[in-house]
Amino acid sequence: MKQLLLISSFFISIIGFAQNNGNITISTTGNSNLKILFDGKKYSLLDRSVTFQNLPAGNHALVIYQLQKKNLGGTEYVEVFNNNVVLNPKKHLEVSVLRFGKVAWDESFIEPDTWNEGNYNPRNNGNNNQGNNNGNNYGNGPVPVSDQQLAQLKKAMVDATYDNQILTTGKVILKNNWFTVAQIKELCQVFTYDDKRLEFAKVAYDYCIEKGLYISVQDVFTFSTYKTQLINYINSK
Repeated sequence: MKQLLLISSFFISIIGFAQNNGNITISTTGNSNLKILFDGKKYSLLDRSVTFQNLPAGNHALVIYQLQKKNLGGTEYVEVFNNNVVLNPKKHLEVSVLRFGKVAWDESFIEPDTWNEGNYNPRNNGNNNQGNNNGNNYGNGPVPVSDQQLAQLKKAMVDATYDNQILTTGKVILKNNWFTVAQIKELCQVFTYDDKRLEFAKVAYDYCIEKGLYISVQDVFTFSTYKTQLINYINSK
């Protein structure tokens, strides 16, 4: 009986602990992606939003970087927020980055959720080398193809010879795979002409894990008109 009471007390304490935790969502309403430094760990937001669940109530360090255009052209990540955020027990804090780096806040009570069976873990860009792709840790997020896999996929495109055939092969390659911006730029170089290169880059956008950096794909084009078309396409997403 004493052992049963101890076990019951243990589970009650766990439940009480969970109920005193808080959640936080960090997101952006614009097309520019974010990078964050949360409690000392680096994360890249895959879909412009991330939620951390069951965190201890209290202060948490948060730094947010937003991808912005430079005055002289190009883009860079700019720090738009650097402060502690306070998580309250049983509350869900939402931090939203608006256009031009403005930050908005909202807080609500955590609603019971019997569907969710795990806590979302975004891609971690820290120095943890426990990942399964070139030493990177991608958490529960999509993992890009390895260098060896990329070489095999690129060869299949090269072997197609002509741009129309390369494009068809490239679209097949994109399915069921994930890529970094650098990998997509490398595949784009296989094409001879900008028009097919642009068509491939548009399709590849949905299979890129670094959408906030995708604007740099414009570097692969010879003519500025195609660079503009890609930028307009990214802006429409």
